[in-house]
Amino acid sequence: MMRSTRRIINFSAFALLAIGSGCDGGGKPSVDSSMEEATVKGVVKFKGEPVTKGEIAFDPSNYQRKMEAARRVKIGPDGSYTLKTLVGDNRVSFAIPAMARDPQLQDLMIPYVVKRGENSFNIELPPSSNKP
Repeated sequence: MMRSTRRIINFSAFALLAIGSGCDGGGKPSVDSSMEEATVKGVVKFKGEPVTKGEIAFDPSNYQRKMEAARRVKIGPDGSYTLKTLVGDNRVSFAIPAMARDPQLQDLMIPYVVKRGENSFNIELPPSSNKP
């Protein structure tokens, strides 16, 4: 009986140590789990010309945030946009009439990392082979 009690105590101590080591509170949480918002703005161009109609969406969902809603905004007549989204990795998608006619661009998503504060992303479509 004493052996089984000792095993239970040892197991409990080990379990508490394992749980506690992951929650030290000293490190910053990953930005991908952050619920902090930041402002994103820029200009969207298609084949060198400002997009005058359409929508841009920043989707911060990931495995840590689960199903966070995409942040959507209409693109202004000068190609500009401004919105708030969550800090961290975002997948940017577009609903632009000119892109809808091109099957290769219909489901285009571009990854961007949104940082604290104000971010400026001028987006040229279709994207070059260089990473944004």
